[in-house]
Amino acid sequence: MIASDIRLYTWVDVEEVLLRMQEQGKWPEWLVWARAYWDELRMGIRPGTQELAKKLLSETYDPRFRISPEQEIADSLIILESISQSERILPVFFEETEEELPILKLIPSLSKPGVVWQQRQELQPPESFTSDFPPVVAFHSFKGGVGRTTHALALAKALTNEKYRVLLVDGDLEAPGISWVFEQRLPNPDICFADVLALAHGDPSPEAESTIQLVVDRLQSSLIDGIYILPSFRSTSGFTSLEIRPEHLIQGSKNPFLLTQLIASIGKALEVDFVLIDLRAGLSELATGLILDPRVYRIFVTTLSAQSISGTIQLLELIANRALSTREEDPLPALIFTQVPEDERANDLVKEAEDKLLEAAQPFLAEDNEPLRVVTPFTSSLLALPSTWEDVVNRLQRSGIVDAVRTLVEWLPSQQSELISASTNPPTLKSQREQLKETAEKLVYAERAEAEDFLATDSLRNLASDHRVKLPIMVIVGAKGSGKTYTFLQIIRRKDWQTFAKDACANAIKIKALICPVLASRNLAESAKKIVKEAQEAVAQELEFDHPLDASTIRDKIRETCQKGLHEGQWRERWLDVIAWGVGCQPGQEGAGRNLTADLVKNKQQLVVIIDGLEDLFQNFTNNEAQQTALRALLQEVPEWLEQQPSRPLGIIIFVRRDIVLATVHQNSAQMMARYQPYALKWSREEALRLVTWVSKQADILPSLNVEKLQEMDQEQLTQKLIPLWGKKLGSERSKQAPSAKFVIDALSDFNGQIQSRDLVRLLYIAARDSINEHRWQDRILVPKAIRESFNECGKEKIKEIKQENKVLGNVIEKLQNLKAEEKKIPFTRDETQLSQEEVKDLVNNGAAISEGDDYYLPEIFRTGLGFTFKGRGRTKVISLARRAR
Repeated sequence: MIASDIRLYTWVDVEEVLLRMQEQGKWPEWLVWARAYWDELRMGIRPGTQELAKKLLSETYDPRFRISPEQEIADSLIILESISQSERILPVFFEETEEELPILKLIPSLSKPGVVWQQRQELQPPESFTSDFPPVVAFHSFKGGVGRTTHALALAKALTNEKYRVLLVDGDLEAPGISWVFEQRLPNPDICFADVLALAHGDPSPEAESTIQLVVDRLQSSLIDGIYILPSFRSTSGFTSLEIRPEHLIQGSKNPFLLTQLIASIGKALEVDFVLIDLRAGLSELATGLILDPRVYRIFVTTLSAQSISGTIQLLELIANRALSTREEDPLPALIFTQVPEDERANDLVKEAEDKLLEAAQPFLAEDNEPLRVVTPFTSSLLALPSTWEDVVNRLQRSGIVDAVRTLVEWLPSQQSELISASTNPPTLKSQREQLKETAEKLVYAERAEAEDFLATDSLRNLASDHRVKLPIMVIVGAKGSGKTYTFLQIIRRKDWQTFAKDACANAIKIKALICPVLASRNLAESAKKIVKEAQEAVAQELEFDHPLDASTIRDKIRETCQKGLHEGQWRERWLDVIAWGVGCQPGQEGAGRNLTADLVKNKQQLVVIIDGLEDLFQNFTNNEAQQTALRALLQEVPEWLEQQPSRPLGIIIFVRRDIVLATVHQNSAQMMARYQPYALKWSREEALRLVTWVSKQADILPSLNVEKLQEMDQEQLTQKLIPLWGKKLGSERSKQAPSAKFVIDALSDFNGQIQSRDLVRLLYIAARDSINEHRWQDRILVPKAIRESFNECGKEKIKEIKQENKVLGNVIEKLQNLKAEEKKIPFTRDETQLSQEEVKDLVNNGAAISEGDDYYLPEIFRTGLGFTFKGRGRTKVISLARRAR
């Protein structure tokens, strides 16, 4: 049946019906081809299938199909739109044929094909460029006035700032912009883009070699600030006269992608690093030669206006329908949102637009990748550009747009980075992978206490530098896996505060205080327990106290106290006694805590006690009032009491999980969290990359890295430093795969934007282990396959640890884990998973789920750990929601 939006006025509409049938995969095998003309429709069919053909046409063109009463004139008839007095028809003829189907090639054109063929396989894309060709980057927009040319100029400047050489082509043959900017510097250019089209059209050589040589020779005089300029025309008088247009090259050449090949070849001959071309706005043949070429790095520029977004959606859908490529080396497009207002609504407006565009791009999204997006603000100074290149550069720099498009520089493949580890030979690479595996393994299992060094993160630097002259009285909050136990062990290894503070990069430390652990995690290995015990005994000896109470006795006394129904003030006294018993001061005696502080003052000594492992002692903290009172007294009453001591002889650092604080501190919990925020064990994206870089340095695989400069590096610099570790992308430089650093951090993050150091280090360990015997990738330590596959193991370990460490969340996780395989789909509803409102709330509060309406989604590491798969557009929605959560 004919679609409701089609009216059969002419043969063009009749052909449109067949094209849609082909796109929808409904083309029968016996139908070889179809040719529509102004006066007839001819169909090539296999012998003996004429009745099938008539039946197909009857169903497809119902109710406008008729069997011709005069078979000698036509086999069938299609009734066209007519007035009642004069019926219009299009005759249909069948031709039986045995001809072989040709290999259909992708054609970068909006024109309909002359013959509609049966399509058994994907259209053959153009041959990929070899690595010695510079990437071709095309700027395009659905409508004019959105800042397309401005951003093309900004990217050219950003590239030359990085010492890259650029060929900049003005491909807008109807409203040239780049040509106008350079008109004063190049008043009489030797050659232009229109010349290139005309020369190539008449060039008899197969790949227009003569044209390339001539163009390169003439472009030598148009090098300005590291940019070769190829204007659209040699003079303004040429604007109205264009004999050879881009579509003529597409239609008249054996190679329909000659235009891209030509531009790339000119760039190669000029020895530039990148070719940038500014295309004509809109859906026209002036631009399709490049935007329908899957090898081109297409950058679509749009404002947030409904028309611009709608048009950009059409562009993405056009690519999906006409130029969809599954080759790894063909890049995804990038998106630039321009003229974004700087107000509180901006983020919501951008995210709404991003969601719509992601939906349109879904057919060609890689499994774990998405188009790069750049957002630039509204800048009134760029509404009208100056008339000289120098003034344009100054204005671009001041506006911040050159800095904003730097992410595009990182997105593009670099010849330089492909050579980073070219000299690394396989044996050395194998040993580096083994070394990274061993180093990361020690760090994963903090309870073994095998690692002796630590990364001075922002929180630890704050802890040290803020307590150079007064003892810390501190609650350090960290989620599960954030490094609490590891940090606990590293602090007590230092034995005194001065040593720790120095190792955490603090200067001018006036404090000389001993460090003593009082409570530790029960999960410590014997080697770590030995370190804790030796630290306690060393402090007791130094202070001339008795032997400290052992850990099991202290825990028993705390459990006994939980049965007595004490109020917070009484619990404060009990905790002070526990601290004293843990350092050997009057072990087992009540009142020992107050005597400890008096003794320290009397002997002019200072002490910092460390507490960890509270989750082992108080496993029912969510619903046991006695345990909540005990924890509240430790987290609030004890620090307040210690801070009131005149000479502050006793400091304390308490490591505690965030969920414990929220469950036990009922009043002013937000105020308390804010107070200790600078010292919380939180891993931002930048800190996570800094940790990876530090671990790599510890494994001696980044020998040139200066550790002292590590803290000064920003996210971009850290990403660059890590290219030798895992490559720029999870594939080759020119692949459409995700940037390695972004992929790893995104996949490990929960929906609270939290990354756990344990997950990150475990990934390094597993990926290094599984990369040891790989030989294909010689330019990196961790190979893409090992990184991808490590998430299954990482996810399962994370789920196992959550069930051990967080009983409340663990119970919910277990319910999801026990679902049948066919029920493990994202998104899911509460009804589908039989989760209560409270259980879903626990997932959301812990960053383990995010909702949209009644649908719930899991972060990637939880999804892989629980074995969930996607249904419908689940993956695209997760990408969108994850960005919103960040």
